[in-house]
Amino acid sequence: MITFDNIINVSNTELSASGFCAQYKNNVLKEQKIFLNWTVKNGLTDIAKIRKKDIYDYQNNLLAIISEQTGKPLARGTLSDKYSAIKMLFSSLCRAGLLNENITSGIDFELPKTEGLKRQAFSENVMSDILEKFDINTPFGLRNRAIFELIYSSGLRVSEISKLMLKDICLQRREMIIRGKFSRDRLVPFSKVACKYLALYLGNRVYNNIEEPVFYSKRVKKALKPGSISRIFSELLIKNDLKKKELSAHSIRHTSASLLLNNGAGIRHVQELLGHKNPETTVLYTHTQDDKLGKIFRKYHPQEHDMFDAVDDEYKRRLEIALGIKGVV
Repeated sequence: MITFDNIINVSNTELSASGFCAQYKNNVLKEQKIFLNWTVKNGLTDIAKIRKKDIYDYQNNLLAIISEQTGKPLARGTLSDKYSAIKMLFSSLCRAGLLNENITSGIDFELPKTEGLKRQAFSENVMSDILEKFDINTPFGLRNRAIFELIYSSGLRVSEISKLMLKDICLQRREMIIRGKFSRDRLVPFSKVACKYLALYLGNRVYNNIEEPVFYSKRVKKALKPGSISRIFSELLIKNDLKKKELSAHSIRHTSASLLLNNGAGIRHVQELLGHKNPETTVLYTHTQDDKLGKIFRKYHPQEHDMFDAVDDEYKRRLEIALGIKGVV
């Protein structure tokens, strides 16, 4: 029988070899241990004897959990992470030759329907006003302006800008290498405005092409953490009476994506800029285009135009006969 420790060691070895960051690897291992503890608790002590029915039972167990934080069932993203961890576990055991069959193959894991983006986007004018609130005459005010100009310019995640290194930036070409989620690095451009504030903030440090964080913490000479960046932005919103539950530093990323799409950028290009693995994630941002699309349709489609007269009385009469109704307008 395959032991608990042996299972985790196999999974840990494969995750390490795949190049995943330490945090992601630890999260996956944590979810796999939760699953294994559940199997033991339910008398499934031999993983080789687990069947598809047992996996569905575990799924039902997860769907019944109520989050202590929200008082609601587990969110779509949380469930997706848990399911992925289970699939990765069985895949790694099969590749290691410890199992003959991957029983998670073909299993349809149930996810709640998405409610769209949870975070609201700022309007272009409001975003500009917010950025102007930073006092660039102070060292940390200038640092913060550079941070959020970059996020706004290139739709970055807070975690991505936290990991930005001097060696990853080229001011001349206005490009930077972003170390994205799941080791998916990408080259992205940034705006002239963002370049201006970044150059002011870096000063002579811009010539140090080394493994050094771009944005330092205020108290210690270490990279500014994602939580600190989010807190800086939240405090700015509170100070200016703009704080809402739906607004956060991550809303800047939504704003950048929405404005790009509204101004004609293709979904594939926005997907590449944001570092989305699945284009369906990027499509969620098109919810902001609905009103604009309707206006364009009403303005340019010939059958919506006031001068369109193809639907005359004779056409309506024939349509009434065909449908067996009266009063077709």
